[in-house]
Amino acid sequence: MNTLHSNKYSSRALAIATLGLATTLLTQNASSAPIPKIAPGMKIRLIPTALIALVSLSLLPSVTRSQESPPVVSSSNPNILFILIDDFGWKDVGYNGSTFYETPRIDTLSKEWMRFDNCYTPSPMCSPTRTSILTGKNPARHGVTQWLAGRDTPYTREGEAARVYCPMSQSSGIKQSETTLGEAFQEAGYETAFYGKWHMGKLAETGGPANHGYDSQKAIIETNHCSMFYPFRNHPEYFPRAKEGDNFTDLLTDAAIAFVKEDRDKPFYLHLAHFAMHLPIGSKPELREKFEKKRDALPKLKNDSKLDDYAHKPHRLRQDDPEYAGELATLDTNIGRLVDTLKAEGLYDNTIIIFTGDNGGRATMNKPNSTSLHPLRAGKTFVFEGGLRTPTLIHWPEHTAAGMSSSIPITSMDFYPTLLEMAGLPTRPNQHLDAVSLVPIVEGGSIERDTLYWHFPHYQAEGSYPASAIRIGEFKLIHNYHHEDVLLYDVVNDPNETKNLSLSMPEKARSLDKQLMAYLKETGAYIPQPIAK
Repeated sequence: MNTLHSNKYSSRALAIATLGLATTLLTQNASSAPIPKIAPGMKIRLIPTALIALVSLSLLPSVTRSQESPPVVSSSNPNILFILIDDFGWKDVGYNGSTFYETPRIDTLSKEWMRFDNCYTPSPMCSPTRTSILTGKNPARHGVTQWLAGRDTPYTREGEAARVYCPMSQSSGIKQSETTLGEAFQEAGYETAFYGKWHMGKLAETGGPANHGYDSQKAIIETNHCSMFYPFRNHPEYFPRAKEGDNFTDLLTDAAIAFVKEDRDKPFYLHLAHFAMHLPIGSKPELREKFEKKRDALPKLKNDSKLDDYAHKPHRLRQDDPEYAGELATLDTNIGRLVDTLKAEGLYDNTIIIFTGDNGGRATMNKPNSTSLHPLRAGKTFVFEGGLRTPTLIHWPEHTAAGMSSSIPITSMDFYPTLLEMAGLPTRPNQHLDAVSLVPIVEGGSIERDTLYWHFPHYQAEGSYPASAIRIGEFKLIHNYHHEDVLLYDVVNDPNETKNLSLSMPEKARSLDKQLMAYLKETGAYIPQPIAK
């Protein structure tokens, strides 16, 4: 199987090794899968047995990076299941207004779990958000601001020249110096696993999940080289036993189900990163046929797309793609299957579950099988609401309940301290610098933070121009580097961003823009520079 085990020792395991049992432990931790090549600066997990035997136990340094010893957990501590959906649009679910797509299992969970209606992703693109989730830091701070490996191609309208220079991401992947969410749980004694899409830097450079706190991994997608059906875009190694016709989402869920059903004497943290709903979209034949009939029954549109003033590619105005609807229906079924398994195994009432997306849906018409987030503006790669908001649900046994919801703006970075606090573990404020715990919101209160920032300094093929943004209270300001202007919206009363207030409220616009630029300077973010004419 495509499974890799980490060789990082807990303090307890290291102590056992010192007493002469290191060889046994190393054998137990060995993996049949190939070990990634160790790159310069990579965290080294393996400690030579002979060296350990020569060192007195009393002189051994701590193998964790916590200032204090991590708490000892037991099987009574809650399990953690983190479900991340790729390119998951805010309106891709029935509970947010979709009438063409069918997501009955997710819609049911939205009634049973706590709903977060203003969950923003830290970036309108995958790699930055994924890195933010594991580090608790804004892309402007951790340096991954574009998909990896990225491009510096200045995509624009036909005949239009780029006005600013936008290089690729400052960082080529998640840094070795970060203490990831996986490491925080691993050091506390959890069994940790990472299944699915990685896309936080090349495996040979970053070491992948095994080098960042995950004891095991499966079906790891390094970038976006995958598809919904075997052989998974020429990567049959994701599931070596798969055969023609097998579906990636089905198999990934099968693997997750097998993992949660394993007998263990400690809690688990499973990071389940689906490839759905990323290109290429692929539906099962019977579902495609079903939604083709549903599409054919829709009234004809005079215009099925629109070119935004701040886009170089048009966006779809209606959800009516059968291929997309079919793939989403398969995803919905599998989310239900996994939750059903937790209930059947008696794990549901002791498992914290977060269900969310990595960025808004891909609504641009430059590639086939796109979604629509209308009336929200734009989609993936844009710092408009359509590119940043994603469906988010949280199940926290004995704390969340049916009918609970919140409209307080939150961001995916917040899941780092939130999960630690929910699990009864100490938070790490020196690590998750841009995140706050959502526990006060669940308990009926509020959070102290009132400002959110975004930084996407790139021309992108999906239609977006380089921009940064800030939201304080009801106001959101977008700084457009290519257009050399700012946009100001009241996103509480105008969530579709139709009325630009920058001219009628110039002082507010200047104040927010000044604060945004100060934050970007403080974090060391790259600011696009004008191209000499």
